[in-house]
Amino acid sequence: MIRRFAILPFLLPALLAACGSPSAPTGSPSAPTGTPTAQPGLPEAFSAALVAEAAKGGTARTLRAQAATCPTQLALPYGQNGLDTGLYWYSKGETGSLGGVGCKARADGAAMTGYYDPARPVLVFVHGWQNGSTVAGVRDNFYFSEASRNVADAWIDAGWNVALYQWTQLADDEGTAGAPYHSQAKIWTPTYTYRDALGRTQNINMRYRTPGGTYSTTGMPTVSAGQLFYTAYKSALSQWTYAGTEGVRVMGHSLGAQMALAMTEKAYADTGLSSAKKPKRVVLADPYWTPASAGYGNSYAFLSPDVNPAARSARIAQTLKGQGVAVEWIKSSRVNDLGGDNNTGMAKFVSRTEIFPEYVFDLNPASGVARKHGVAPRWYLWSRSFAAKTAVSAANTLSGATTVMNSGVRYDQNGGRSSTTPGDDTFVSAANP
Repeated sequence: MIRRFAILPFLLPALLAACGSPSAPTGSPSAPTGTPTAQPGLPEAFSAALVAEAAKGGTARTLRAQAATCPTQLALPYGQNGLDTGLYWYSKGETGSLGGVGCKARADGAAMTGYYDPARPVLVFVHGWQNGSTVAGVRDNFYFSEASRNVADAWIDAGWNVALYQWTQLADDEGTAGAPYHSQAKIWTPTYTYRDALGRTQNINMRYRTPGGTYSTTGMPTVSAGQLFYTAYKSALSQWTYAGTEGVRVMGHSLGAQMALAMTEKAYADTGLSSAKKPKRVVLADPYWTPASAGYGNSYAFLSPDVNPAARSARIAQTLKGQGVAVEWIKSSRVNDLGGDNNTGMAKFVSRTEIFPEYVFDLNPASGVARKHGVAPRWYLWSRSFAAKTAVSAANTLSGATTVMNSGVRYDQNGGRSSTTPGDDTFVSAANP
């Protein structure tokens, strides 16, 4: 299961035990002759560990004053009314929702007291794979459980609008050998199919998870999740008037990094969108791509002429870079080493910053990897509270972020690894990738 063996020998047995032997998905018949061989996957229960981390930020069941002012819809656990996606503006955390109180953007893009001011700069975060979150009744949020703090609060206090694009029910799709092929495909196409272990064509399309754990196709979207994200983004910013230097920053975590790239590509392709509303910075927070060659009856044909998701992302990032966008990349876990694609193609033109959260110690390898995987976006948001370093930092200006991107080296954390705060972090440069 483990692609790279540059890990301490005593960790290898534990990781192999967590991953299990390569096999067909649980409950499936043996794969017929000719089916792609088993591939490395993420540790068993990896997605369950991510759900547990999100739950620590609260489930918005016991809210206080700020929630009462939401004029639209709160980011509450999912009900029985079909699919909910959309851009939610967030206020600071409060009792019952430590990760912030989310309120869905108005359809007309108007101001929302306590949540959104059209005269302020914008940060938009988009989550990744959410397998199990719908049934658990949780949504991703801005709570950093390792440090017991809401890392969006300081941005809000500094005058930023902070949003989270919620596509949980679409991203809550099963993985194949631990790899979220189905959720990933929805980012790029609304008509994905794959062949199961018996060679039968299975339609995934834009099915979504219900609170009961089943999939529904009732009223499912006819466009990709990337398009849904852009449509919601454009609507939410339709009355945006900010004229300062910060502009819009978009950050995607894990599979959400592909969502961030897909949405930003659409923004730059839209000639009707003003230049000011096009994101100037795209942050890839521990991005994830499924393996370079699809397995278990899955296919990347829908990405043609790109050969796989990593190549699609690299092409878009290269184009955006040429359009003046600063692409920032942070790695905080070995999620791609264990069951993905490290996208060395992109690393050739986007310098990567690697942080090492050694304060995360977990006897469960799956949970440990998941917790480190969740550090990147929280670390980035918190880094704005400290002076910019030589590496990726939210405190960098656009010019500074561009300089880091173009440096041609990799930045490895060599100080502050044992503490949660980015304030004592130091970095050294190394050969990229």
